[in-house]
Amino acid sequence: MKNINFNLYRYQILPTNRYFQGDLFGEITSIEDLIAKKNILFYEAIKSIKDWKIQNNSLLGFLVYNKNDFLLFRFAPKRTTKIENDNFEEEHLEDWPSIFIGIWNHPDKQIIAIQDRKKSFSHTKSVLKILTESINNALEQRQLSFYGEPIFHKEAFWNIIEEHDNKIQNIKFELITPNMANISQSLSDDVKNLAKLTNTAKTNIEIDSHDSSTLRVDKGIKQINDLVDYASEGGGNISIKIKGIKKRVQTANDIKQVEIAEVEISSDNINNIAESLKSILE
Repeated sequence: MKNINFNLYRYQILPTNRYFQGDLFGEITSIEDLIAKKNILFYEAIKSIKDWKIQNNSLLGFLVYNKNDFLLFRFAPKRTTKIENDNFEEEHLEDWPSIFIGIWNHPDKQIIAIQDRKKSFSHTKSVLKILTESINNALEQRQLSFYGEPIFHKEAFWNIIEEHDNKIQNIKFELITPNMANISQSLSDDVKNLAKLTNTAKTNIEIDSHDSSTLRVDKGIKQINDLVDYASEGGGNISIKIKGIKKRVQTANDIKQVEIAEVEISSDNINNIAESLKSILE
């Protein structure tokens, strides 16, 4: 029996403007109140989406499970398959290869698990882009923005550093402003406070060697470790410039993956799929 593989992403829900002037909406009367209720507003927004699309890409999307902050969607892109009929003529048939997407909307989790099925999408990042566009359209009137980043193995960063020792010229940390205490403990208060005080959504921290030299990076440097820890939990991406290699290396390419046993897909076992996926994410 084959397994169903899921790539893991973390999402964060941030105020569009921490210094918004004027009335907000409904019972939301302050930025503090908006942040406290962000997951409720996210849930309302995602349930309201009818059309999941970005530019010319669109998905059929249906919510098939909704219990205890865990939502399971079934999505399918439209594909066209060319066949040859019994008259030796070519025909084009519509195909809708579906995938499952789990969204754990607990404030301490905020995880998206996207099924990795090449027949549907070559990479789950393409799915995340569609989700991001559609969700942000729904959140706009609620003064919130959605940011999703891969959860990756932090060892991937250190493996790159060790493999290319004395060749690292530049490291760029692209961090989402944290609003999840359980993954942002490693970040210094200075970084967190600066982001909040300046209404920052993303913070870029870049270290660059002289052209004739390279960076010295090792696990004993606490500040580097802290940034890697936060980014690896879905707080952002790290890109690395290596001497002699034109293209930057991205840690986001080493996405964490989980798998559950493949079962016959039917309305009878949707609960099993959702509960198995949630259990393995705990």
